[in-house]
This record gives sequence, structure tokens and C-alpha cells, in this order.
Amino acid sequence: MIATEPNFEKAFSERLSRLHQPGQHGLANLFRILNHLCVITVEKAQASIQDNMVPMPREMVPIESCLNRVLAEPLLADRDLPPFNRSTFDGFAIASQEAVNGGKTFSIEATAFAGEAEMHLQNSKACIEIMTGAPVPRGTDCVIKIEDTDTDGAVVQLKDGVIPKPGLGIHPQGSDAQANHELLAPGCRMTAKEMAIAASIGKSELLVTKDPCISIVTTGDELVDIATHPLPHQIRRSNDLSLLLALRSAGYQQVERFHLSDDPEETEAFVADALSELDILVLAGGVSKGKKDYLPKALENAGVHKAFQWVSQRPGKPLWFGVSDVSPLRTRVFALPGNPVSCFTCLHRYVIPALNLSSGLNREYVFQALLKKPFRFAPPLTLFLPATLSIDETARSWATPLPFNTSGDFVSVAGTDGFLELPAQQTEFEKGTALPFHPWSV
Repeated sequence: MIATEPNFEKAFSERLSRLHQPGQHGLANLFRILNHLCVITVEKAQASIQDNMVPMPREMVPIESCLNRVLAEPLLADRDLPPFNRSTFDGFAIASQEAVNGGKTFSIEATAFAGEAEMHLQNSKACIEIMTGAPVPRGTDCVIKIEDTDTDGAVVQLKDGVIPKPGLGIHPQGSDAQANHELLAPGCRMTAKEMAIAASIGKSELLVTKDPCISIVTTGDELVDIATHPLPHQIRRSNDLSLLLALRSAGYQQVERFHLSDDPEETEAFVADALSELDILVLAGGVSKGKKDYLPKALENAGVHKAFQWVSQRPGKPLWFGVSDVSPLRTRVFALPGNPVSCFTCLHRYVIPALNLSSGLNREYVFQALLKKPFRFAPPLTLFLPATLSIDETARSWATPLPFNTSGDFVSVAGTDGFLELPAQQTEFEKGTALPFHPWSV
């Protein structure tokens, strides 16, 4: 069922009673009223999408293939980290009590190298030369830097002012993490630093969330390939490329893009095939009310249930979302407005958060930023306002609005860092107002 505003019947009756013009004008007004009643808020659109997302399956994957995947298991330390008391620099391991008792000269008993087993100091009045990363020998409790000593290769003399004390120059066993301590929780994205942790505990395979299969589709005979010299009435395809790269930058790699000509049979065949193979179908335009917008009918014929169309927001009011009731994957379909700014904004506001939810990602990328200058927006809509971001000397984030001319003005938006979300219930926004900020990239 299409989501509508509360008390539909009452609202419809009130607005219908205001119709005074008979005939065609009255009918046009009626259609405008019906259209308005089907518009939902940003919050309801988000809730509808979240309610229809399901967790992606999990799979075991070799660690080399886990970059940007979402972890689906806890990673526990298999032993203490570090697993032994290790020297933090090149120097000499001594028993600090000997220095406290007045000793400043130590004979070199042996040399400890990284990768060798722990040694044992035989004479407390001697020392062991030690390399960075080597196990600290038993019988010693501190490491003196080479530059804090004078040595002839056989004897070490501590320089004046050097005060040895227990623990100096030692990275203690288990000080980073003890055995069985949780190092990484499920829901984190496996970037290079997380992969290093997994490797350090011997995880050659990881349980991760399945990477969703996503296709991006553009339609229209007016769109031509990037390398094509367009005719005056044609434009180059750019929406699908920007969406693909944004999705891959967000961590989703199984993304392809397709273009459909204005042909109903081709559209029907593509939709049917896509729903049998895809987790997510993203449409860039083609679902409005134009005579060559064949996608709505194709989706309906393929068994896609429309959850909503039309959201009280700018840009992106024609946003459409639905779920396939017949495909084995229950493919989620996002139909984004065709204008570039609307398309790119809706991807970041709805599609990527939905994918993050389905993948079990536990990190929230939206944060609060302060409005750098006053702003006024009168219509009762949620406004997604492009802005540049700056950090002041107190580490506060300030967002400077950079309004677009139209929803096709992707050139000016390219100079911004993300967009502010201005609530529909407010008109005047003073400098310093804290608002949600959605970055274009993370």
C-alpha cells in the first residue's frame, strides 16, 4: 500500500471541499490533491526503507579478499599482545637495581636479536646488548638507549644524568591486549588497519557480510556514452558513473551499470532478468510520468511492490522505493530522480545508509555541524543543502551553505564536502545552529 499522510479521509475531504472550478481545472486540482496526499516525510521514507531491508548473508572469505568487507564475527586475541616483554629501541638491557646501587659500568655479556628466543642475564653486574623488538632478557628490567651510553664494544658506561628505572624501554607483555580480549567487534569495515589486526592473530579467513550485487540503470535516448560527441539535443551519461564510484568508495564493489534505450520490450526484459540476480537495483530517472517512462510498468509487471513515491524534500521529491515480491532475492529497488544533484543526494541520504544497515555496519557517518552563516528556507520541506566544511581552532565543524541553482547544477555541488539536512518544521536558521551533516565521502 502507498504510504499517505495521517487521517487520509479527513484531509482528502477538506481539500476536496475547496475545489470551486468545475471541469478540467477541477480535475487537475483533484490530481494535485491526490498527489500531495501521497507525499511522505523524509523520516517516514527512511523508516519504510529500513523496515524493508534484511541482513545480508555471511560467508567465509580469504583475508586477501576482505578489503572493505563488513566483519561478521568478533576477532579475539589468540595470545597476549605483545606476547613477550619487548625492547622498544636498540640499547642495553640491565638490572636497574645495580645502577641504583651505584653501578655505572657494565660488561656486555651477549647480544639479543629480534626473532630469537628470550635470553637470561647470568651476571647482574653485566648487561645484554639488545635490538628493537627483541625479547627483554630474564634478569633485566630496563633498556638503556645506545645514545645514553659510551661503549667500546665490550664494556658499557652510562652517561651522567641517565637514571635507569624498572620498565624503561620495555613494551610489556599483554599491555596492548590480553589473550581472548576482543580486538574487533562485528560490524566494522575491514580497511588496511583492521586487516593488519586480523593477520596478527592468524586469521587467514574471515566471516564477513556478503557484498550485495548492485546494478545502476539509466534510461533515455537523449543519453549518450561519455566518449561520444553529443548532438545539441543529447547529453553525456554521468549519473551512473558518479553513482557507481560513490558506491564503490563506500565499500560496495559488486556494482555494474547499464543503459536502456526508450524501448518497452527491452525495459521489460531487463527488469525481469535483473530481479532474478540482484540484491539492489538503482534506477537513475525514468520513473516519472513521461510517455517514454516505461520502468514503472515494467516494475509492476515483474512483481515489484511500491512502498512509496514522492518525499517532502528538496532536492529529490520524486524518490521511489519498492521491493520485489517474487524474486528469490526480494530485490530492493531505488528509483532516484534523474537530475544529477537529486540523484547523488538521494544516493547518500537513502541508498548507502540502507546498504550499511543491511550489511551490519555499526558506524554512523552522519555528524553535527554548525551553520557558518544564517539561512532561510520557507517551503515546508526538508532541505538537503550542499555545504563546504571547515574546522576551527577548537575542533568544531562549521558548514558554509553553497545552494545549487537547480537540481541539475552538479557543477557547483562538486565544490562542496556534503550536505546539511534542514528540518521541514523550521524556516529561520541562525548562525551556529547544529544540523546533521552528510559527507559525500568518508
